Amino acid sequence: MQLICFSFVPQKREKVMKTQKPLTYLLGQTMKLVRYKLMEKYKDSNIELTLEQFVVLHFINENSESTQQDLANHFLKDKSIITRQINTLIDLGYVTRTQDEDDKRKKHLMLSTQGLEIFEQLKAKSVEVSSELLDGVSQEELTIFENVISKIQLNTGFKDCLSGC
Repeated sequence: MQLICFSFVPQKREKVMKTQKPLTYLLGQTMKLVRYKLMEKYKDSNIELTLEQFVVLHFINENSESTQQDLANHFLKDKSIITRQINTLIDLGYVTRTQDEDDKRKKHLMLSTQGLEIFEQLKAKSVEVSSELLDGVSQEELTIFENVISKIQLNTGFKDCLSGC
């Protein structure tokens, strides 16, 4: 597996802060609950896609004419896994794959008309879930949360992987 966006920059160690539970556990549990909530919304709307498929559609929408290698690099996944995901989205009629005019080995990915329609539905459900999740959270708390998440992402050392999100 080729990973292009690895540019690990060790961070200076400072005083270690303690949480009641490990941060990795808290983030993992939170993402699991968010995924369940989103899948519930999709199911209620008869949308048969996963969060991972939505994220792939989002990336393709934001990065027109991206390649499978671009997705593999961005999501830090093996190209064969990305190929299976893309083939599924092509079979569903949501993504098209076209050959590059200059490099015949390169295939560009784009959302089809049907893909754009389902993407807009998925995005609307995502906004709806985000709104529900932020119920009772002040703008100040949200700003602090976003700042903390940004710092955690940067502290992973994989800052190049954050572009194109």
